[in-house]
Amino acid sequence: MLNLTRADWLFCLRWMLATAIALGLCGLLSGLGFLGGPVILAIAQGLALERYWTRSIPWGVATVIGGYLALGVIVVGFALPPPLSVALSSAVLGVAQALVLRGTSRFWQWWPLVTIVVLLLSVSWFVPMAMDEVIYGSQRPPWQWVALAGLTGIIGGALKGLALTWFLKQTPRLEKGH
Repeated sequence: MLNLTRADWLFCLRWMLATAIALGLCGLLSGLGFLGGPVILAIAQGLALERYWTRSIPWGVATVIGGYLALGVIVVGFALPPPLSVALSSAVLGVAQALVLRGTSRFWQWWPLVTIVVLLLSVSWFVPMAMDEVIYGSQRPPWQWVALAGLTGIIGGALKGLALTWFLKQTPRLEKGH
């Protein structure tokens, strides 16, 4: 099922660390980190992908576009229950990234669902706190935000890194007539 090589495991570790560091930096930057998060995350994950997959730059662009659209969904859906808001915004991000996976992975169309599950598991507890912090100001010292955001990155980075590795190992089927 998941026959990972040393290179695969190293990529997963880089991906998890890149995600944790990026989200920790966003936590340190507070409201600015929330607004700059998609760019910071795209750069970090693009660098983690660079030697593993040739589509690191398109992935980064999709993460920026999908990330800002996802932030829009979170802001517009502020009155929605946090899990629903996270699921909807995750789907938007997942669609943008799935388009980059198209042609590389046989199961690319399932990436939005994977993104929803991973982000529900990793960020749904964090989003309400972050939104309150952006709107009402911080009630926690900066180191706690960095630690909480970093923990979110470790959880989400580990899950999404393994999922992405598996997706990239699923070569596309050849189309009939080609």
